[in-house]
Amino acid sequence: MKINKVLAQKIADKVMSVIPYKVNIMDENGLIIGSGDKKRVDTIHKGAVSAIEQRTMVTIYKPEGSSKPGVNIPIHFQNQTIGVIGISGDPRIVAPFAELVRVTAELLIDQEFLFKERRIKEQMMEEFLYHWVFRNNEYDTAFFNSAESIGVNLKLVRKAVILKGKLRKQPSLFAQEFTFKLNQESQLFIVPDTSDIVHRLEPLISQDSKVGIGDRHKIMAKSFQEAKRAIEISESLKFAQIICDYPQLKFIDYLTNKNVAFDEIIPFYAQLDENQKGQELLETLLCFIENSGDMNAISYKLHIHRNSLAYRLQRIEILTNKNPKKFIDLFQLFTGYVLYKMKHTSS
Repeated sequence: MKINKVLAQKIADKVMSVIPYKVNIMDENGLIIGSGDKKRVDTIHKGAVSAIEQRTMVTIYKPEGSSKPGVNIPIHFQNQTIGVIGISGDPRIVAPFAELVRVTAELLIDQEFLFKERRIKEQMMEEFLYHWVFRNNEYDTAFFNSAESIGVNLKLVRKAVILKGKLRKQPSLFAQEFTFKLNQESQLFIVPDTSDIVHRLEPLISQDSKVGIGDRHKIMAKSFQEAKRAIEISESLKFAQIICDYPQLKFIDYLTNKNVAFDEIIPFYAQLDENQKGQELLETLLCFIENSGDMNAISYKLHIHRNSLAYRLQRIEILTNKNPKKFIDLFQLFTGYVLYKMKHTSS
């Protein structure tokens, strides 16, 4: 740690605000870098040189060249002499202030050091988070080590949450939750997949905001791109909802982007084909589609009671997280069925 001119002048001004004497701050070579007398800056203080060499307070009773009467006491940081603080005046009067002034100077230096350390860590975190969300390939040992050095656990499954809009205030963040500004209008939150960050954000955002939520992934860049895409889809289609959950919008992304795999529902149909109960659910779904959701007509064709039909539709919703009575969900169920049958037939 070195004392720069800005910090030195800050210390000199601070000390002179509480004692009625001129104060000089010298660096580790005895050069005056902060002073109550600006004309003395950038000159060598012989008393300070002696104090550095002797590592103890040096008292000057008579003027010696540029040195004036007063006391000069070394400033220490982490057991090293990094400078000297001098108080001009009658040594018998100013000497009692010396230790108090030294302690004040060292506290200010410690404070400056901690501020710089914190800022360096913040910059390291910001740089790491930026690289993290744009890194599409697998994490190597060096990347894991970088994460560990700043307290990021890369082994956690996470999701990205993007807020596009203004926050009334920043939400509280818990362990392993991180955030940084993407640009003037967007802020990214990187959180464990079990985090309730969206719940914490909702009361803090305006009605014209959008919150994009990516799916859970080990590679953060994938979730980040999904969160961005969720907002893009919602804005393009002018959806009113503020919360844009990519897993719920992925089907729309599939329709417009053939690079997106739509495989969430296909395994569902493969499982149905394996047993009689499953085939009953499949038959019910297809009958529901063919009869445009007419419950009476469906019950008649399947020879089951309406309560049984309602139970089967409920089972389909539980298994797929898609409600057949909702048009978009039904569209996804039907498209998944078509894709499954096409793949199954071709194989």
